Amino acid sequence: MFKVGEYPEDEAKAIAGYLKDAGIKVDMKGLVLARTDFTASLQGKIMEIKGKASSEYVEQSERSLAAVKAVLEKGATEETFRDLFLDELNPGWKDSFRKFEESSESSEQMDEEERMKLTSIIAECIISLDFAEKVMELNGIKFGEPLAGRLDDPVISVPVDAGDYEDDEPMLMRRMDVDLVKRYEITLDEFYAPLYEEIDDCFRDDFTDEYLRIQALGIVVEGLINEPEKGKVSIEKFAERCIIDVGDKDVLSIDASLVAEEIARSLEKKGIVKVKGDTIKWKA
Repeated sequence: MFKVGEYPEDEAKAIAGYLKDAGIKVDMKGLVLARTDFTASLQGKIMEIKGKASSEYVEQSERSLAAVKAVLEKGATEETFRDLFLDELNPGWKDSFRKFEESSESSEQMDEEERMKLTSIIAECIISLDFAEKVMELNGIKFGEPLAGRLDDPVISVPVDAGDYEDDEPMLMRRMDVDLVKRYEITLDEFYAPLYEEIDDCFRDDFTDEYLRIQALGIVVEGLINEPEKGKVSIEKFAERCIIDVGDKDVLSIDASLVAEEIARSLEKKGIVKVKGDTIKWKA
């Protein structure tokens, strides 16, 4: 079976529908996938982290801490904290977000330098806000309560590369996040790949990569079906038939030699060839 890909349920059903409508035999199987993300950080008092973490991160942390302290002393609430914090950190953040959103919705191309600048500002805002919320959590700070000096030398968390530190570094924290997700695997019988020409144009537009992969397999299989060899051939010779270049100026080069046996077995099931040991014979 030829694997088309793994997709969320709605997308998988749409792909399977397109292929079935073209007469292609399709199988859709549910899978549970695990996605992992490894991160590391230094966690401790900011004065202890200085010298152990990147000066860039430390300076950014100090700016964010100053903004947190300023807005909490002004009486920020859970509802107003985000805007007040970002106003303190970067007074022009709203204008940057607005410009970026407008450029995303507009058909006009934004100057690349301007786009990079806006992207950098937005990224810094997001990272700083996450840092601020983490600081409040680590230091047990709640809205409306006196700070009581808890932000004078607070516990902070700074992202680092774990490989830069010894395993016994006391402030090094490692974290692995595992997300389990349901996906659906779409496969098709290789024999039906030549029906790629019958697939609706919408599929070609929405799933271009998938269409091109099916097309490539279809061209190989179609050649094997329509141009049979006389007598028996070795599996090596059959594999050579699975290497094709299509076109003159614009060339599509296809190498399916490594899956030649799977293709042969699919054709055998449909009565096109007979596989016996290391030899293959086309049926009359």
